[in-house]
Amino acid sequence: MTFFNQLSSQEKSISIYLLIGALFFLLFDYSIASFFNSLNYQTKSLFGTLTHLGDSLYFFIPTILIWAGVKIIKNKNQIINTIGEISLFIFLNILLSGIVTQILKHIIGRPRPVLYNGFDYKSLDILHFDPKWHSFPSGHTATIFAFIFCIIFLFPKIKNILITIAIIIASTRVIVGAHFISDIFGGVLVAYLSSIFVSKKLAIKKVLFKLDNEKLIPNSNVIIISIKLANVYKNIFSLYLGFNFYFKTLTLTLLLSIVFFLFPSLDITVSGLFYGQDSKFIASESNFFIYFIRKMLLPLMVLLVFFIPIAAVFKQIYFKEKILNIPVREWVYLFSCLVIGTGFVVNSIFKNLWGRARPNDTIQFGGQEPFTIPWLNVDYCNTNCSFVSGDVSFFTLSLALLIILNKTSWNMFAYASILLISLLRIMEGDHFLSDTIMSFIITYVIIKGLKDIFKNFPEDLNLNQLRKLSWRSRKDSNPD
Repeated sequence: MTFFNQLSSQEKSISIYLLIGALFFLLFDYSIASFFNSLNYQTKSLFGTLTHLGDSLYFFIPTILIWAGVKIIKNKNQIINTIGEISLFIFLNILLSGIVTQILKHIIGRPRPVLYNGFDYKSLDILHFDPKWHSFPSGHTATIFAFIFCIIFLFPKIKNILITIAIIIASTRVIVGAHFISDIFGGVLVAYLSSIFVSKKLAIKKVLFKLDNEKLIPNSNVIIISIKLANVYKNIFSLYLGFNFYFKTLTLTLLLSIVFFLFPSLDITVSGLFYGQDSKFIASESNFFIYFIRKMLLPLMVLLVFFIPIAAVFKQIYFKEKILNIPVREWVYLFSCLVIGTGFVVNSIFKNLWGRARPNDTIQFGGQEPFTIPWLNVDYCNTNCSFVSGDVSFFTLSLALLIILNKTSWNMFAYASILLISLLRIMEGDHFLSDTIMSFIITYVIIKGLKDIFKNFPEDLNLNQLRKLSWRSRKDSNPD
């Protein structure tokens, strides 16, 4: 009890809240586990990937290597030595929380959700050595929170984002059916207490921390590292803001692509949310709302971005009049966005040459073709393939339309329509999430690029001269 008596009032409060949370969710554990058990495996796909981030091996190896490297080089730089101490701190904390977790798992012997087939096994089996009876507390949760608490104790200013990340990773243990929610609270409690224990032991030795009225405070070296990291972040962010539009977009596209490369199951999970128990996607073109969007609203967009620009050019040439008092240059710009962006780049190049199978055609959703990540040029589809979305590209042209109408204040409605059509295409099983995102980015870059080009042209595009040449040509061909 000596350790618990040494806890501050805040530390005791947090520990009690975590314990109450574990006890409270015992009342709902089985119903929540039953709900997640009913989800299809496609929906759980991403969470099955994320859950491995709580594996202690991912933390043990890097931290011990960094610590050993610092010891080997024997550098006198205090900052480098502090980095080694931080690595040892993380290693010891995860090790302690892991040992405590394993002891509790074997003593308590709570069966995992996998044994609750019909929820017949609700009793504990003390001193059980079968991993299926090691549900409480969650080891992966203890690991990730032990790591997060280490970072929070050292750099408290970023605690909110770190706790959010830890909660997301810990929740995957419930979603994949490995643990109950009360197990998660138990794992967090173990990680929190072990973090306090290790931190205070280090503070006594004046390593990383110092005690001020029993409150842990990072020492000067840790503060220096914190300041340096904050400056690096500010410099990188300032550098990014200083880039032009195209470089920013390229950077964002690369980051998003890396996310889809590292977590390819993200696409499967999002599509799986709309994959029904009847092995079909929940939406189809026969649904009234989708019929309205694709058969009624889409033709209206075609009228606005295809036929009206042609009519505007014709009227400018032959009648010297403008439609909606908009210069012909703007109508040609809109038409060019359609032809070059949606027509050529999206539909002719990507959709016909990239060969990514649509969700409906992949093995994961009852088809015969393998799932592939975005940007990968494959041959699992011949024409009109999944990557990228033509409908999303077409609706993105509404942003170009609002530019020429000088109604950019209405962009929120355009973005809403783009989000809506993206969601509908995913719900139909015709596109993955990455198809819609990359389609928007590609089309938007073309819209912006063409706008930068066309703004250098005269408003009439010299069409008056073109009309004279056209009239003279007709006169020469008809001498009578």
